[in-house]
Amino acid sequence: MFLIGLLLSGIIAAVAWRARALTAGGAAAATIVGAVIYGFGGVAWAVLLVVFFLTSSILTRAGGGQKPAADRTGRTAGQVLANGIVAAAFALGHTGSTAVWIVAGFAGAVAAATADTWATEIGLLSKTPPRLITTGRVCAPGQSGGITSLGTRGAIAGAGVIAVLGNLLLGTSFLGVLIAGTAAMFVDSVVGATLEGRLRMVTNDTVNLLTTTIGAVLAAALAARLP
Repeated sequence: MFLIGLLLSGIIAAVAWRARALTAGGAAAATIVGAVIYGFGGVAWAVLLVVFFLTSSILTRAGGGQKPAADRTGRTAGQVLANGIVAAAFALGHTGSTAVWIVAGFAGAVAAATADTWATEIGLLSKTPPRLITTGRVCAPGQSGGITSLGTRGAIAGAGVIAVLGNLLLGTSFLGVLIAGTAAMFVDSVVGATLEGRLRMVTNDTVNLLTTTIGAVLAAALAARLP
């Protein structure tokens, strides 16, 4: 299964690299993450990852005109790992285990990554300026910690898509994954507004890693409590 996942992930990553959705390093990282999730989780787990990647890439293209040229070169290895390594870790933990919280944690990590990405990309299309989540002050589009009503709705929709797929394909709690993904996105905004750029070790990739971790933990904790 792992070798099949490696082959399929490699093909998808190569196509994404040719389309400039990934850098060369990003393609390599995506191949490994995809292979682990497919190899140790299975096809259904891989579907959630592919939906996250495809929808995020489409939205990134749609909002590309709102970004500086330097931000349109494709996702790097660091960005891929920040969004996918937690999900891959839960896939590894799934090996030989039927624990509900592990499956939920995986779905929560993907939901958080999707919510955060959709919030950012859809928020860039907002006609009203973003406001810092901590102070309500108007800020520049794309600034860490800035949120818009449109972006927030996008985040909920993104988490919702993964929550639906998780429920249908993996049997995870719809509400648990939806809440976990959405809540993690808000934490991402708060950390982005207060710590990102102020502390050397708190980069955007660090914040994204924290976001997916929180999404996973929340979804795992809610797995047996919500339908």
